[in-house]
Amino acid sequence: MLKTAIIISGYLVELSDNILPFLNKSTDVYVHTWNTPENRKWITKLNRYKKFCRNLHVIIDEPIEHYSKLYSYFTSTYRAAHSIDSRVEYSKVIKFKPNIEGEIEYKGNIERYYNKAYIHTRPMLQSTTINQCIFGSSYYRTLDERMFTLTPSALTKMFNYSPRDFEVKMQNVYSLIKADFGNNPEGSIFWKRWLDIHNIHLIQDIDLKLNNNIQHGQTRYY
Repeated sequence: MLKTAIIISGYLVELSDNILPFLNKSTDVYVHTWNTPENRKWITKLNRYKKFCRNLHVIIDEPIEHYSKLYSYFTSTYRAAHSIDSRVEYSKVIKFKPNIEGEIEYKGNIERYYNKAYIHTRPMLQSTTINQCIFGSSYYRTLDERMFTLTPSALTKMFNYSPRDFEVKMQNVYSLIKADFGNNPEGSIFWKRWLDIHNIHLIQDIDLKLNNNIQHGQTRYY
């Protein structure tokens, strides 16, 4: 039976137990995070989840101080994705942000979402396979990057770069975003532009319901 991979990236501050329903013995969890004193306390909490999943892989790197928050988070997601050695083992990959508040409504039936979109937009997806799609929440032509699902092939298509080439590409895309929207645009705009450039199509996960973020003990409305 094919397994599920879960990617957790970025700082783990306010890591919520709402990940537990996603974990089982057919699930491997891949984490990339940054080595700071505050963050190390949350890494300890994450290690308690080992008994709920098949494998837990954790990479901890030193923070990249010259990176913006968006660069830091996006780079962390790239590194977590590249820590998956054998992607063909998995039927799907779930990208998960650790500080979403409360219970998450999720079914992850990406075949159903793809088929529904295929039928209702015919013939727009006629030459597009499920491996060219990402499934998540959209807010006016953007991606809610906190959580989404995709196939391993789509993940490869999204991040098929050496570390150096990835950094250059990331900076170039961000420059395009700033040219259109000014400084400090929302990360969701960047993520959607990245998908567009890599010919990955955003399809609505019609079951997914995300709450607000928790940040330093306070709710951050998203």
